[in-house]
Amino acid sequence: MRALTRQETTNPIEPHTMKTRLYLQIPLICAALVIGAASAHAQASRTWVSGVGDDVNPCSRTAPCKTFAGAISKTAEGGEIDALDPAGYGAVTITKAIVLDGGTGSGWASILASGVSGVVVNVTGGTHVNDAVVILRNITFNGIVQSPSVAGVNGVNYIKAAQLMVENCTFENFSTTGITQASTATSTNLRVDDCNFDNITTGIIITTSSGASLAEIDNCRFNGIANGVNTTSNAFVTVRNCVFAATNGGNGAVRANTGCQVNVSNSMFSNNVVGANVSGGTIRLTNNDFFNNTTAISGTAESANNNRFRGNTSDGTVSNVIVVK
Repeated sequence: MRALTRQETTNPIEPHTMKTRLYLQIPLICAALVIGAASAHAQASRTWVSGVGDDVNPCSRTAPCKTFAGAISKTAEGGEIDALDPAGYGAVTITKAIVLDGGTGSGWASILASGVSGVVVNVTGGTHVNDAVVILRNITFNGIVQSPSVAGVNGVNYIKAAQLMVENCTFENFSTTGITQASTATSTNLRVDDCNFDNITTGIIITTSSGASLAEIDNCRFNGIANGVNTTSNAFVTVRNCVFAATNGGNGAVRANTGCQVNVSNSMFSNNVVGANVSGGTIRLTNNDFFNNTTAISGTAESANNNRFRGNTSDGTVSNVIVVK
């Protein structure tokens, strides 16, 4: 067997081969650094806000942001922003599917709307631009109408999103509207559950210039405001298990304008100037109570012949055309 020479045993790898390997490794190292940096700044599915937070923080549980507006840019589409403690978290514009939850434990979230709308929902981009769902839960909206500051415009201005769900929220002290569903989309769907509307001009207004605005309002209370639920164009609304007390505006506790339909069931109308206002549209009444109103029904409402009237200055007129089976 031939013995290896000194040159053969010293370094079997040519210098140019080592350089080639180094050149190949540099792009891989750079790519790893880029991926690591991107991961460090990725949006989180859940972020947090606190009254003692800071919007320069990453909005994590241990380093929360201070406002909803500060947290929303750091929250992934379809994610959730949660409140850690009682605080005012500021107005915000929502442009993607998201959940804002003010919390019911140690958290409590308020939005003081001074000269602006508390929340503007206008989803114009993202993966789910055509089917985005926005949820607002456990938030108090204050329009400070009796404050020396500039009063708020709307509690919630719903412009564009496939669905908006408003759950367990309070709307108070607005000189305009608690929730405005004035859609620019072909169709929208509003769901309002377990909410209070106090000392505002109109609780909920529902309209659209094209398509249809759908709304379901369940277990809500409209107390001492001017107008309750007002529809103006292409609105189809169902109201269930609600209380309308002492509304004093001309549009009434519930109004159906021309081209609109409002179905009301299992609800109480008491001490209102106008209870149900049939203003060119259709109102259907099933199993409701009308007590001590000035005018229980303005116009002619459709009835299932199971509504109860007592103590009104005028009960108004119903047409018993709803079939009971």
